Amino acid sequence: MENGQSLDVVDTAGLENRAELALTAFCWWRADIPQEVCEAYWRDVHGIMFARVPGLWQYRQLRLAANRPDLWPAVQGISFDAPDVAQPQGMPHGLFLSEADLVAFGSNPIARETIPNDAHNFIGRIGAQLSPPSSGRTLVDRINDPAMQGPPPVPTFALCFVPRAGAASAEAFHRYLTEHVARPWSAHPGVMRLRVEPLPPYERSAMGSPGVAHEWPNDETYLGWIELAVRNEGVVGDLLAGAAADELAKQVGAVHTYPVREVYTI
Repeated sequence: MENGQSLDVVDTAGLENRAELALTAFCWWRADIPQEVCEAYWRDVHGIMFARVPGLWQYRQLRLAANRPDLWPAVQGISFDAPDVAQPQGMPHGLFLSEADLVAFGSNPIARETIPNDAHNFIGRIGAQLSPPSSGRTLVDRINDPAMQGPPPVPTFALCFVPRAGAASAEAFHRYLTEHVARPWSAHPGVMRLRVEPLPPYERSAMGSPGVAHEWPNDETYLGWIELAVRNEGVVGDLLAGAAADELAKQVGAVHTYPVREVYTI
C-alpha cells in the first residue's frame, strides 16, 4: 500500500502532482570513500532516516552516471559538456503536499538534527534547492511505477539546465522551460516519462550539514531540471529537431545530461 491506495491503481503522475513543493539536492560523494559504499549508505541508512520524517509525501534517490554530451546534436551557443568536478553523483528528490507539511518536516528533530549531522558520513558536497510552489510537474508517465526500485526499464536522464548569460529573470526562464521545452517534449511519442522541476537561483543550500561543503563546484548552477525517460537514446537528439534548437539557444547556455543508473523510492 502507498498513501492508502493499492499500488496497482495509482496514477504516478497524478500522485506526484498532488504535491505543492519539491526539494531537489545535488550531491557529490566523499572522494575518500568508494562510490558503492556511499550509495549503499545513502539508500540503506541516510535515506531511511529521511523517508520516515513526518510531512514528507514522496522521496526518491536518483543515482547518476557521467554526463552524456554525445546524445545531442551540435547547437551553436549551447554547451553540452560539464567539467568532471561539477558533475553530481546523486540527486535526492522529495515532495511535500503543502507548506504546512514542509514546516512539519523541517521542525522534526530527525530532519533538523539527525539528518544534517549524518550527511558528512558519505557526502562531500551538497546543494539543495526548493522549487517555487506548484512549479514542478510530472507531465507524462507511461511507465507508471510509483515505487521504482533499481535500474529504470528504459533510458532515463536528469537534464540540468544552465541559463544563458544575460537571459531574462528566473521566473521567465521557468516559464520557458515548462511551456516551451517540457510540454512539447512530453508530447513526443518516444517520451515515456517527463517531469520538469524549476529551481531558484542558487545562493546557499536549502539544507545545511555540518562538515559538508555547500558551495557549488563551479559557476554553472542550474535553474531547472527535467527527468526524461525515453524509448531509446535516439529520442533525446530528436527533441531538438528544427527550430527547437535555435529557440533553446536563446534561453539556455548549457544542458548537462546525466543518465539515471538506478532509482530508489523510499
